[in-house]
Amino acid sequence: KLFGITCNDENGSKIDDIINSATKIKFPHALHLNLDKCREIGLVLSRCKMLQELCLNGNRGCLGEEMLVALFLAEGPYNFPLKSLDLGNNQFGTRELTMILPFLKSWEALNSLSVEGNCINNRGAQLLAEVLDTVRIRRLSLNRNQISKEGLSCILSSQNARYLTSLMISN
Repeated sequence: KLFGITCNDENGSKIDDIINSATKIKFPHALHLNLDKCREIGLVLSRCKMLQELCLNGNRGCLGEEMLVALFLAEGPYNFPLKSLDLGNNQFGTRELTMILPFLKSWEALNSLSVEGNCINNRGAQLLAEVLDTVRIRRLSLNRNQISKEGLSCILSSQNARYLTSLMISN
């Protein structure tokens, strides 16, 4: 069984080789997937059946809208019980957050979400509050965004905010 996959090489051609070879086989038992700088994210994710933790952190603008399109244009629906999603440090804001809202709302098992180090403002905080209205997230990291007390208030007044055991927010 494959319990983790990491693709974070700085050399783009090596990443393409890794993804091309990885997508030829199915890895239904992967539990943790770290796809830094990978272009075929949706294709890889569509092969996972048991994925619980997805890390797309640390790309400093390499993902943005291009990543989101790849993520949501997979070959088929994602059928894994995602519990932890890290989208930190991708320099996306409210517009991109709007694009991934249905994606975030679709995972009832999601209990940890990190969007730290992005450009999320108070409107983005309102969108995250919508996610909290449908998903019982316990750990939410909003560090290094553009969220003020107003945005934080939206988060804390969401329907499932009472399930938050860890809320990280700093500038």
